[in-house]
Amino acid sequence: MKIHPVAELFPMFPEDELRELANDIKANGLQQPIVKMDDTLLDGRNRLAACELVGIKPETKEYTGKDATAFIISINLKRRHLTREQRDDVIRGLREQGMTLTKIAKAVGVSEPTARRVSQSSNNESEIINERGQSRPSHYTPHEEDLSRPHVANNSGDNEWYTPKPYAEAACSVMGKIELDPASTPEANKVVKSEHIYTQNDDGLKQEWTGKIWLNPPYASDLIGKFIEKLAASVESKQVTEALVLVNNATETKWFARLVTASSFLCFPTGRVKFWHPNKESATPLQGQCVAYIGKNGKKFYSEFKQFGLICEVCHD
Repeated sequence: MKIHPVAELFPMFPEDELRELANDIKANGLQQPIVKMDDTLLDGRNRLAACELVGIKPETKEYTGKDATAFIISINLKRRHLTREQRDDVIRGLREQGMTLTKIAKAVGVSEPTARRVSQSSNNESEIINERGQSRPSHYTPHEEDLSRPHVANNSGDNEWYTPKPYAEAACSVMGKIELDPASTPEANKVVKSEHIYTQNDDGLKQEWTGKIWLNPPYASDLIGKFIEKLAASVESKQVTEALVLVNNATETKWFARLVTASSFLCFPTGRVKFWHPNKESATPLQGQCVAYIGKNGKKFYSEFKQFGLICEVCHD
């Protein structure tokens, strides 16, 4: 099967993640069919490669839309946490394939001047242009983001990435039960099993938070700080008695500092947490995560979460 040239612009999974996907498909079957148009693959390169690794013939479905290019770009940007460099490679690749700057900007979610600057630059140039038109040295890495734009601010697109079952089960074991998940969906709650949830339609930020909480907040930079502040304030008012929070380990951000001041213990998982969504490929973010525990049952937290990685106690003055 041929691969659509736009699909080839998006990077494949690393070998270890591809093997993990292959093992999951072998155990549970292919959850999402490969999308093709005639004999050309539009979506599912990783799924196809994983199926080939374990000798499984993948299910396919025919694309019936009118714009295959827009479909490929949209589904990849919603599914993946691309670095700025990977996103820029996609922009340059689309330009090389003849797409107009206006269409590129709309498809990728950047301004037209940004699309123009990126398309005119290259990975080998001495400077990399950021979205403000400022230059940075070519040895710049994501860990060197300027303070006015922390690297998690690059998160965009779909914020709905659901909690993996082992983390939900460990959280329930620590607290005895989960009484509220304020950033959830009915599908996600099939795993978390919270007694009550707030969905996007409920607008959890406007609701009262009480009891024992599990929080896997939306990672968009304009939302995550608000959810952390809401949680911290609810803890300080003693409405929330115990909580576990799964977030990126964005230690340079104000919201992460706010979370730490409210926490008793932190767990830094070894490797990156593999999130899930019922209608998409699993997603492994490009940075590590942290699970923060707020409460007085630190021994139980340590016992349940040491399986995931390093546990640190937070010392307060």
